Amino acid sequence: MEPQPFDREAIEGLLGHPIDVILPPTPECRAQVAISRTGEPPRVRAAWVSPEGDVVARLGCPPGVPSPVRPLVASVCDVSAEGVTDRLLLGRAATGIIAVRAGLPDHEGIDIPVHAEGIVAGRMPPGPTPIALDAIAPDGESVGRLMHSGVTEMALVAGRIEGRLGATHGMAAGFGAGDTVAGLEVAELEAGYRALLPRWLPQGFAMSTVRVEPEAAYPFAPPSIAVAWTPDDGDARVLLRQCPGPLASPEVPDGRGRAVQVGDTTGVMRARGMAFLVWERGDRAFGLQVRGTGDPESDSLRIAESIPAEPDAMP
Repeated sequence: MEPQPFDREAIEGLLGHPIDVILPPTPECRAQVAISRTGEPPRVRAAWVSPEGDVVARLGCPPGVPSPVRPLVASVCDVSAEGVTDRLLLGRAATGIIAVRAGLPDHEGIDIPVHAEGIVAGRMPPGPTPIALDAIAPDGESVGRLMHSGVTEMALVAGRIEGRLGATHGMAAGFGAGDTVAGLEVAELEAGYRALLPRWLPQGFAMSTVRVEPEAAYPFAPPSIAVAWTPDDGDARVLLRQCPGPLASPEVPDGRGRAVQVGDTTGVMRARGMAFLVWERGDRAFGLQVRGTGDPESDSLRIAESIPAEPDAMP
C-alpha cells in the first residue's frame, strides 16, 4: 500500500516545532512541504517530508521584513535531494496582500498564494527566476513590485546549498544609481518626504552633494536621499543615506559587523578602515559612512545620535 501523507500534528512532532503551511504532494514531488517561520527578524524555512515519515530535505531563506513600501521578500528554492525534486517560491508579504504574481519569461504569469501571517509559499514551474514579482491586492491590482535583482535564488542539491542572495539596500555604501540634484529642497520634493539631518558633524565639514537614489529591487518604493559632507581640504567624507520604511533585508550582526547602541535603538557597525553604520528608527532606515576623520567609529555614533526623530524638531 502506498504510504499516506502525514497530518500537521505528526509533522510538527517530527520536526519539533510548529508549522504554518503544508504544501501537499504532487505527481512530480511525493513529499509534503512544511513551511514555518523562525528567528528575529523572521525568516521562512521549509522541510520536505516523505510519505514514509522521513525529513529528506531542509532549506531556510534569508530573513526579510515586508512593509507597505517594500511589500514582498522572496526566494526561489530548487531542491533535488533524496529522491525529491521540487521548486518553490517562499517569502513573506505585507498585510493586505492576497497573492504574489510571478512574471516568467517562458510562461504566463502565475499567482502564488499568501497564507496566514503573510507567508508566501507555492510551487513554481522549472525555469529561470521570475522577471518580477507583483504584490496583488484584493481588487486584483498590483500595489508593489520586487524585481529579479531582489529575489534570492537558492538550490539544495545532494545536501549542498548554493545560490545567489537578492540585492540588498546598500544603505552604508558609497553613492549608488540615481541623480545628483541642486540641493536638499529639490531632493525632498522628488523623494516625497523631508530628510532628517544630523545636528553634529566633525569640525569643518559642509554639505557638498545631495542625491536621490531609487531602489532597483523595489521600483515603486520611495527613493533614498543621500547627502555627503566634506571638509575644505583632505579626503574625509560623511555620507548619510535614508529612506522611509523598514529595510526588506535588515542588517544583522555577523562576522563582519557588530551590534552597537544608537540612542534607544540598535544598529550594526562594520569597520574596514572607515565606519559603516546601519540602523532603523521608527518609520525610517539610515546608513552612514564616515571616513578620514580622527575616529570614524566614534564619530559615526555621535553623528547618528544627533539626528532628530522628527523633521519639525530640526532647528
